[in-house]
Amino acid sequence: MSYFWNLKRPNKEKVDFLSAELSISKILSELLVSRDVINKDDASLFFNPSLDKLPSPFLMKGMEATTNRLIKAIESGEKIVIYGDFDCDGITSTTILYNFLSSIEASVSFYIPERIKEGYGMNFDSIKGLADNGATLVLSTDCGISENVLIDKCKTLDLDFIITDHHTVPNDIPNAFSIVNPKQLDCEYPFKEICAAGVAFNLIMALRYKLREIGYFEFIKEPNLARDLDLVAVGTIADSMPIVGVNRIFVYNGLKEIPVSNKKGLLALLKKNKKNYSTRDVSFEIAPKINATGRVGSASNAVKLLIEKEDSKIESLLAIIEQDNSKRRVIQEKVASEALILAEKVLSEKPEKASLVLYSEDWHPGVIGIVASRIVEKYNRPCAIISIKDEIGKGSLRTANNINLFTILENCATSLMQFGGHSGAAGLTISIDKIEIFQETFEDSVKEYDCSFEERLEVDAEINLGDIDTKFLNEIKRMEPFGKGNPNPLFVTNKVVVKSKKILKDKHLELTISKDGATKRALWFNYRENVALNTEIDLVYSIQRDTYNGSTSITLFVQDLRVA
Repeated sequence: MSYFWNLKRPNKEKVDFLSAELSISKILSELLVSRDVINKDDASLFFNPSLDKLPSPFLMKGMEATTNRLIKAIESGEKIVIYGDFDCDGITSTTILYNFLSSIEASVSFYIPERIKEGYGMNFDSIKGLADNGATLVLSTDCGISENVLIDKCKTLDLDFIITDHHTVPNDIPNAFSIVNPKQLDCEYPFKEICAAGVAFNLIMALRYKLREIGYFEFIKEPNLARDLDLVAVGTIADSMPIVGVNRIFVYNGLKEIPVSNKKGLLALLKKNKKNYSTRDVSFEIAPKINATGRVGSASNAVKLLIEKEDSKIESLLAIIEQDNSKRRVIQEKVASEALILAEKVLSEKPEKASLVLYSEDWHPGVIGIVASRIVEKYNRPCAIISIKDEIGKGSLRTANNINLFTILENCATSLMQFGGHSGAAGLTISIDKIEIFQETFEDSVKEYDCSFEERLEVDAEINLGDIDTKFLNEIKRMEPFGKGNPNPLFVTNKVVVKSKKILKDKHLELTISKDGATKRALWFNYRENVALNTEIDLVYSIQRDTYNGSTSITLFVQDLRVA
């Protein structure tokens, strides 16, 4: 694979101005300007994303009606059921709402559907069962905004329906009691790209405020909402939300909550106890295990783990979740290998294709979202992976570039039974006899976008090896947490000389490189090409502290290289 290296060139006047205004290095100023941090106010929010900078939750359309209805239910002892989605965001948002409502002695329970038994979307039979068991208020989280037919059908039941969601809002919205979703038309909440866990946190902020006003906490201990910021961070990172603005506040503060978390189950998911956790820890240790329960097991087990206090029960739940995760890996690799073969065949026959729609009756529906992401990562094209059962396909879609999947699915609506999601990730339900029509319409819609499908590396700055020292690394660390919207900076250094090399575990390349008297260790995981000693190379890399052979040093983590 050959990458195109795009070296960012932020406006020099803005870089110089910010560098002088903040008394920071030109390199750090370049990094900030590239991320649209261009003045002292922007920098204040970026470097000090404190909770007092969160917008008022009452700016969200529907929040007033939602909190009033919930308070009525709490005070009258109505049975409230939280109905959550089965992915990590749905699980964390369900837990946030359950923790708060149970802590203030509301009559509350939760329900997470099982993907295989109940399929995608909300299930009327499940909701009817909840109503038959006494529920009078259903509070959805991470789902519901596209459930017009179901919500209308629920009018036959003796219950009210509140929707909290963050997915793209369709033109026709459900006739629920109230809806809280920052993407609603005329919603004044200034930040739209929060996940369901972020919406849930806004709801409990607003609800606590209202309960304070009526003196509810005179005899009941007032919950400390900061204790659930760990879950907001996990949901935000797992759902690939941009870690800017409100999300940066959530993730920055939420990661600080993890080491002191009172959730034994959350800490049990982590391999090591550390003083500081990163977005990487969440992405690789927490989120996949939580997601695995919804993919191949029962997502309710993840909620139970996150709310459980008893050690023996935590051990049992963790064992189940670890088993689910192992099962998920095996299934995922099988589906991914088959999908990659299909994709290779399609593109070898039609290399000009702008999209990929791949389907099979043998693919487990729980892993198709991950596989779609893998296909996009390899071929840099929008991809739909569809699992077929009983003539009905359930699909997950992912994309790269600036393509809006939700808009594209709107163009394909006549061939779909149901769809929903975001601009970058979406889902659909389709009859098998409509897949060929969908393929054609999907391809035509993607081609309307003016974008390149070549692999690109967005390089932040060109630097010298001599620039890289502890002070420089500390400046970069000030920019954490990294993630979508604020990626770990990439640098390029040209014409460095390879002084030594070593192959590690048959798949990683370790280099010692030198230029102008400065020498650095570089590591290329799963390297794609070897280089000869004493060769001059150009190098794109990130910079981290790395512990190697018992000592800690600064290491360059190679993203790509080429002979100079």
